[in-house]
Amino acid sequence: MSYIKKSIKPIIESKFVKNVSKLVSGTIAAQIITFITIPILARTYSQEAFGLLAAFSALVGFVSSFATLKYDTALVLPKKDVDAYKLLKLSNVATIVITMLCVTIMYLPIDYFEEYQGLQMLVGAGVILSVNYNNSALWNIRFKRFNHTAISRVIQSVAVFTFQYALYHFYELKGLVIGSVLGVFVSGIYLIATRKFNWSTYRKISVKEMKAQGRRYIDFPKYFTASNAILSFSSSLPVLLFVKYIPLSQVGIYGVALSIVSQPVVLIANNVRSVVLGDMAGKKNNNQSIIRWYRKIFICLLALSLLASLGLIVFGDWFIGLFLGTEWAKAALYAKMLIPLLIGQMIASPGIAAVRVFEMQKYNFLYSIASLAVKVTTLLGLFMWDVLPFEQIILVYSLVSLVLIFVNNSIILLKIIEYEKNIATN
Repeated sequence: MSYIKKSIKPIIESKFVKNVSKLVSGTIAAQIITFITIPILARTYSQEAFGLLAAFSALVGFVSSFATLKYDTALVLPKKDVDAYKLLKLSNVATIVITMLCVTIMYLPIDYFEEYQGLQMLVGAGVILSVNYNNSALWNIRFKRFNHTAISRVIQSVAVFTFQYALYHFYELKGLVIGSVLGVFVSGIYLIATRKFNWSTYRKISVKEMKAQGRRYIDFPKYFTASNAILSFSSSLPVLLFVKYIPLSQVGIYGVALSIVSQPVVLIANNVRSVVLGDMAGKKNNNQSIIRWYRKIFICLLALSLLASLGLIVFGDWFIGLFLGTEWAKAALYAKMLIPLLIGQMIASPGIAAVRVFEMQKYNFLYSIASLAVKVTTLLGLFMWDVLPFEQIILVYSLVSLVLIFVNNSIILLKIIEYEKNIATN
């Protein structure tokens, strides 16, 4: 017992945990607000409206995953701040061009986009605002300004709910979508206003300078853009397929269940990943050992995800029945089927950061292709087989996702072990 206390104490008192605590405090506050407001919205909007929000969010998330050409993920890496400004401007320019192209494609007479008629411009705005928020958050990571990111998440939760609730009387079906876009806009403005930023330096950056930085970090668009787009498509795949195969109301129930399971997990995991990214990059630059520190973080996240899963199994039906009402009873069942996905999303955080720090772009690209192939084959096979009920399709997909994440983390761990051997011999 004393050994465990001695092992845990340095972690608890470390700067890493303090930074995570700052971000998690904002996450917890934001999640409390979200869980308080979901019952209100569920009793206000129809299940079809939630289905439309799920479809919209899936498409925005997919386009956002490649709109920056992933130059934004390199913002924490340059030693000189001026080079980070060049990357940020390059990322912003790429986002505007690619988003305009995607919105234009959505106006073409393609059968799939019939579900998004009237939402094209909202999708474009959603992508640009989402990228702006993420870029601003990454900029804060670079300058260790975690408090502002935490506050922005609370602001976003409050703003999204306020707009969504107010807009119901004007847009009974699209109110959730428009409110979501406006909420991200408000939180993004806050981050822009509070981040450490020199607009004069940003404006003076020339096209030539952006190109130079683009070539310096060419591996990010070369490997990360496609791989991240594929991974994002993989995570959004169920909703993007469900829109075509099942009623919009059922997509809405699934979307609420996914939100209950994923939203708190993703936000906590993203906070951990953000701090892991900065700390791991610093350790690697200083040729410090990583493996033990990495394993402890992984084990802690696994334990936390298992505890959350147990809570969902025991209290899921009661919680959803009490807060959402009996008409949302299926959401509790779907949420339980998503437990493997909950675990996978939590434990994936350190590995995602390691891929960036160790510049495993080529591997990440190959893994993303293999992962997508497995998931597409699984879902399409299940729909074509057409013998399993919908909730069991969700469970099989979740289990497949968890196995893929475990395999990916094992391969990344081998890369870290190789790094440890190299620094030991030097």
